[in-house]
Amino acid sequence: MRQSILLALAALALLLAPGPALADAARCESRFPGADWQTYEVDAPVTLATAGMTNAMSLRFAADVTRVANLIQAELGGLDGAAVCLATPELSPVFSDLVAPGQRLHVGVFAEEKIMAISAVETRTIDDAIAYGLPHIAVWHVADELGFPDGYPEPLGSTIAHWYLARDTDRLAQYRSQLVVAIYLDDPNPEERTLEDAAVWVGDVKGDPFFFDPQFVGSQMGVFIDYAVAEEGTDILRAVDQATWADLENRWRISIRDEFPRGNFGVWIGVGIFVGFIVLAVLLAWGHRIQKRRAARRRPTPPADESLFESQLDGA
Repeated sequence: MRQSILLALAALALLLAPGPALADAARCESRFPGADWQTYEVDAPVTLATAGMTNAMSLRFAADVTRVANLIQAELGGLDGAAVCLATPELSPVFSDLVAPGQRLHVGVFAEEKIMAISAVETRTIDDAIAYGLPHIAVWHVADELGFPDGYPEPLGSTIAHWYLARDTDRLAQYRSQLVVAIYLDDPNPEERTLEDAAVWVGDVKGDPFFFDPQFVGSQMGVFIDYAVAEEGTDILRAVDQATWADLENRWRISIRDEFPRGNFGVWIGVGIFVGFIVLAVLLAWGHRIQKRRAARRRPTPPADESLFESQLDGA
């Protein structure tokens, strides 16, 4: 009898306890007050709630959240219990008063609370918002595990987010071809670099909350993280040490330089185009300067003979 009573009480407690859907709706309500939230099942460590969207559109974004969140969780971790809140533009987010007037910052990442609030001003950029925003939540909580309670050091944290965005949008190859030319021309002798010559990768932390416009978050530097992971594995994402990343940067620059002697035709085309633009700019500037010199050497127009005008007036 006693065992039956205990089982009945346990079942009642489960029925009365707010489920994940109710909890997610409440969290999203704190960012978009007054909205009618619909929760969607996501086969990932995060949850999704939408407001003002059709069922078909919500399911589409649920698939995006599932894909991105599972990839981040498998490689980095830090996303358990995160919530994505997605609302249509007529529902104003409460963080609109936290950004400067006129700025189109449609996404708010509240890393400590594990909430990402997205105002779907442009639906074509929601995928990018998810792929760039979720890594910021992940690195924040991974940093706490690694002994950085104030957040993951920058710019390393944002560069990791750029890597996930570039992979999700399938732009890594494009970014790499662009970056190879720029890096080579910047320093054709990277083997002479020391650790002090590398960028500061482990610096200040990003503020929380963090706001951004998903239209302007793409960056080529995700290619560097791709190289680091290819060389060291995903465990490198938890190695928050300046010397480690400075060494990786110098090795990365050497690997880019080494592509040129092997006759990478595509790279040489890029170099040719880049140099061609520089030569064209120099020629145009030179031609403009010659025209100015020629104009300066021309004899000035003589002043009009006022006596002619006077004689015409006298005759009239």
